[in-house]
Amino acid sequence: MSVPKKSTTGKPFAAVVVYTIALVMLALPVYEWMSNAWWFYQDGSDRVMMFINLPARLFALVGFLLMFFQFVLGIRNPVVEQVFNRATNLKRHRTLGKISFVLIMLHGLLIMTQDMIFAGRLLFDVYRVLGMLALLLLTAGVVAAWFYKPLKLSRTVWRRIHLTGYIVFPLGFIHSTNLGTEPATGRYTVYYLFSLWLVVYSILVVWKLYSVVRGARHRPCNSSEHGV
Repeated sequence: MSVPKKSTTGKPFAAVVVYTIALVMLALPVYEWMSNAWWFYQDGSDRVMMFINLPARLFALVGFLLMFFQFVLGIRNPVVEQVFNRATNLKRHRTLGKISFVLIMLHGLLIMTQDMIFAGRLLFDVYRVLGMLALLLLTAGVVAAWFYKPLKLSRTVWRRIHLTGYIVFPLGFIHSTNLGTEPATGRYTVYYLFSLWLVVYSILVVWKLYSVVRGARHRPCNSSEHGV
C-alpha cells in the first residue's frame, strides 16, 4: 500500500501571496516618489534636487522596506517558516541586509552632500541626529556580522550588538516620518504604510525578546559556557 504524498500546492500559493504583498509594499512608496519626482521635473528644479535629493529619498524608501523584510526573514517566525524554510530565510536575510545597508548609507551621504551644497555645513537637529544614530548602530551591526570571525567576537558580544540593532528600525521611522518628503508630507499613503511596518516590527521584537528570555530560563547551567 503506497503512502499518500503530502500536498505541496499550499506552499507555492502562499509564496506567491507573500511576493505579491512585498511587491505592493514596494510599489506604493516608489509610486509616491515618482509622483513627486515628476512634479519636481516639471517645476524645473535645480540639479541638486534632481540628482542628489531625489535619489537620496528613493534609496531611503527602498532601504527602509528591505530592512523590514530583512528582520522578518531573520527572526524565527513560525508563520514565515510555513512558507519558506529556515535556510532560505537566513540567506535572503543576509542578502537584504547588505542591500539595505548600502542604500541607507548612500542616502545619508547624499543628504550630507546636499547640506554642504546648500548650507555650507552639516545640518543638525533632533531628527537628523536620530537618523545618524540609526545609521551608526546599523553600521556596527553590519561590521559585527560581516567581520565576525576576523574580529574574533564572542557569541555574547555579537548577540548584544545584534539586539542593540533592534532600535534601528524605530529610530529610522521617527527620522523618516518627520523629515522624509514622501512619509512626512505626501498623501499619507507612505506614512500609514511605514506605521504598519512599525506595528508588525514591534510585535515581532516582543516575540523575539520573549523567546530569548524563555530560552535563557530553560537553558541548563553549565560553568563551561560564557553567557551564550
